[in-house]
Amino acid sequence: MGIEKKLLSFFIAIVLVFITACSSGSNSPTNAGKSEQGSTNKGSDEKVELRIMWWGSDTRHEATLKVIELFKEKYPHITFSEEYLGSDGYWDKLNILVAGGNAPDIIQLGNNYPDYVAKDALLDLTPYMGKEINIDNTDESIISSGSIDGKLYGVNLGSNALGVIYNKALVEKAGLQAPKADWTWEEFEAYSRDLAAALPGIYPMADQANNQHALNHFIRQKNKAIYEDGKVTFTQEDMVEWFELWEKYRSEGLIPDAQIAATYTETGPDKSLIVEGKSVMKIAFSNQLKAYQDLMKDELEMVLLPFGGEVSGIWLQPSQFMSVSKKTKHAKEAAMFLDFMVNDPEATAILGTDRGIPGSSVVRDALKVDATPVDQKVFNFIDLAVENSRSMDRELPNGGEWASVLMNAAQKVAFKSSVIQEAAQEVVDAAEQAVKK
Repeated sequence: MGIEKKLLSFFIAIVLVFITACSSGSNSPTNAGKSEQGSTNKGSDEKVELRIMWWGSDTRHEATLKVIELFKEKYPHITFSEEYLGSDGYWDKLNILVAGGNAPDIIQLGNNYPDYVAKDALLDLTPYMGKEINIDNTDESIISSGSIDGKLYGVNLGSNALGVIYNKALVEKAGLQAPKADWTWEEFEAYSRDLAAALPGIYPMADQANNQHALNHFIRQKNKAIYEDGKVTFTQEDMVEWFELWEKYRSEGLIPDAQIAATYTETGPDKSLIVEGKSVMKIAFSNQLKAYQDLMKDELEMVLLPFGGEVSGIWLQPSQFMSVSKKTKHAKEAAMFLDFMVNDPEATAILGTDRGIPGSSVVRDALKVDATPVDQKVFNFIDLAVENSRSMDRELPNGGEWASVLMNAAQKVAFKSSVIQEAAQEVVDAAEQAVKK
């Protein structure tokens, strides 16, 4: 073979190698690192936008937005479209988006996440655990709280306990000692009477007859549950007792009248009497203490709910979960952000305890070192709740719809537009309908 033919063969070989390399999907820059969900590796420069939706107070909104900005600094190719609301209207909007097949990539959910699993709306995050989502320092019970049938549908953002927030300055003004950690319902009522006598014009307690979590505590003390083993297990008699309790408080001036209660729905700090100094106490989860304190000058404290009945009604509850839409095209990036929220030192310092006590032992230890006075109160309260709690119950399916019926029924009782027995049966019937859906 002559020199010309040798050179021609050489150049043909080079061209063939080049063509093969360009046509290979495994080495193509447009396909490298993509998962079945269309995600890219952390090092990719492919532009990704994630839609994220959550509810909460202004304090939570500001903290979450700061964490998003911090994440974007570390991953400049990932941008966000944020949607956030107060608790009012959140579920209606989310349900419309899910039904229309247009759910955000990342969704904040509560213990009602099984409702969205049933709608086939959530992605199983199991393949990302131990990879994009670090679980090395997180208790198994915290991880499994977001699991159904061995599949993980939500990353637990923290744990809370229900309690009574109270205005320390008003208690001192009334000349009373702080409420006992182990007070009973009878002692709670007597304490409220003392507050009413000492503080005319200020209600001892906000109306909480419409509070599904407070009702759950009350039912649990009867060694029952609102929902258990696929069935509604509370009765009309239980609801009658609950409504009569709050009617008694109303008749004695221990909670506001119907008109004021309808104005101050107690669904958040912006609709609460305690923030305006018009009530001494209200029922809330521990992670909400900071949001209320941020809007007040008077110092707030927190105590366990009253004890009574056969067993403790107290439980530790996952505050919220972050879940990923099953329709997302960027599952890996979404998983990376979930990990960032619960493990990154800077991010977790910004979020603090607003969504509950974090599940990572490393994060908890770090937060305790630099805990603000409010956060330290939350840590102490959770420690007390742990000593007095028992396992939580599975939440009622379609619980949001049922909670709306409870709120309306409680309001009708307060305005005397419905007798207690009828309103009580309405709440039970709504629970039965929620389970059947």
